[in-house]
Formats: sequence, C-alpha cells, structure tokens
Amino acid sequence: MLNRLERAFERALLGLAWLTAASIGAFAVLIPLNLALIKLGWGNLWWLHEAIEYALYVGVFVAAPWVLRQGAHVRVDVLLTALPKAGSRRLEQAVDVLGAGLCIVLCVYGVRICISEFEDGTLPDKDLRIPTGYMMLVFAVSFFLLAVEFLFRLRRSSEAVEAGISASRESGF
Repeated sequence: MLNRLERAFERALLGLAWLTAASIGAFAVLIPLNLALIKLGWGNLWWLHEAIEYALYVGVFVAAPWVLRQGAHVRVDVLLTALPKAGSRRLEQAVDVLGAGLCIVLCVYGVRICISEFEDGTLPDKDLRIPTGYMMLVFAVSFFLLAVEFLFRLRRSSEAVEAGISASRESGF
C-alpha cells in the first residue's frame, strides 16, 4: 500500500511540475503578446506583470518537492563518497529526518500565518489583488509536500546513497 501511495504522490508532484512548466510557457507567449499590443496601440494586459510574480512564487514552491524527488537540488556528495556505505546511508537518513522536521516546522508556521492572514483579510497593495492568505497557503502546502517527500526519501535511502555515490564517481569525485 505504501508503494501505491508513493506512486500516487509522485504523479501528483509531476502534475504540479507540469503546471509550473505550463505557466512559464505561458509567460513566453504572453510577454511578447503584451508588447505587441502596446506597440500597436491596442492596449495592454494590465495584470500580466503581477500575475507573473504570483505564478513564479507559486511555481517555485509547488515544484520544489518534485525537484527534491528528482535529486536536482543543490547537494554535496563528497561526504557520501568518502564514508563507508553504512555511514553514508546513516548520514543520508539523518539529513532526510532533519529535512522532514524542518519542513514540518515551516508548514506549521505557514498554517498559522495563513489563518492569521485570512482572519485579518490582508490584501497586497497591487492592482491584481489575491488575498495574502492564499499565498501563505501555498507556502504551507509546499512545505507539507516537502516533508512527505523527505519521509519517502528516508524510505528509499539505500537506493539514494548508491545512486549518489555512483553519480559522484562518474563525475570525477
């Protein structure tokens, strides 16, 4: 059952990554379109710059668990290659536990701030006004997803250590 849950979680993360990629693709179309509208004197997409700010914020946070799952985050494997396999595995597990714990703390913080922002009804000083509570909700959910991914990494730690060591050796370390 845990394997099925992990596969479903992986598909959900992939979906979030595709949404992030689609939003970046939309920027590539909408920015030149907006410039053409301005140059032709037909108006502009007044909301575009602020929508891009929101989309980048959301995209960075919701795609982060997928990046962690892919192992595409910044990482230094020098210690993993220098330690014996058992030590490398324990170090990887300790980092995963520490990462999950930190993400849980940040998730709880995000939930508290989210609730506070919704109670206060805080709105940003922008033309495109999305309540701040929703942005804090993105923060909290992303750190929840990161904590779950760290726990799945803990479960796969032996495989991760082997992959990390072989990749480091191939790159010359």
